[in-house]
Amino acid sequence: MAELEIHVKRSVFSPDGKFLGVVEMKIWKVPKDKCHPEGYKYSLVFALYNETTGKFDGNFLRYDNYQCEGHHKHLKGKKFPYKFTDIEQLIEDFKNDFEKLIEEVVK
Repeated sequence: MAELEIHVKRSVFSPDGKFLGVVEMKIWKVPKDKCHPEGYKYSLVFALYNETTGKFDGNFLRYDNYQCEGHHKHLKGKKFPYKFTDIEQLIEDFKNDFEKLIEEVVK
């Protein structure tokens, strides 16, 4: 059974109070296997809200190691490999991409 390490979900607003989307970070400790050699399963997402359609884009920014696909990130709908080192660096890398994207969205 997976042990939950981190689960955080927060709404994101611009400095002027406009709703931008939702950040959700989930990290589980799992038994080490060929799909999760480090013993972690994770999904860190910033789902951007589109006020025109009323929908969220879960691939705007997402880091995950879903199903044996290995470590990767989705950035503005494109998928890129991600070099996982540890949980602290994972969170830091996600945070850095998130901050850059927020700057772009708020402009």
